[in-house]
Amino acid sequence: MRKEDGFILPTTMAVIFFCLLIITHISTAAISEKKFYSETEQYYIVDQLMLIAVEDSLKKLQTTEVDVEKTIYKSTNIGEISYSYVKVSSQIYEVQLKCTTLKNKGYTAKYQYDIVKNEMIVWSEY
Repeated sequence: MRKEDGFILPTTMAVIFFCLLIITHISTAAISEKKFYSETEQYYIVDQLMLIAVEDSLKKLQTTEVDVEKTIYKSTNIGEISYSYVKVSSQIYEVQLKCTTLKNKGYTAKYQYDIVKNEMIVWSEY
């Protein structure tokens, strides 16, 4: 046995460290991708809820006289919707919409509706 300098232990440690770096990188990428897909799914669910809320509130505005200062709540299998009407002038109503998914992702918007022209005149999101 000549000149045993202990070559195998440092090499093994370097290979293990390199493998740990690769595993960490792959797991971080997988977690980030999963989070992205979850947020994207919630975005589309909120978008669908907002579409339902707008269609429902417009239908009520176009067909009947609405109750001012009354909040209407609706629950669906993908989330909850609430909207309320405020009379701005004799012919303009402001509708405030709020949608929340089952995972508590929320979205709010409001629009103004002109009864005479029968159209939405202002839309704002916040």
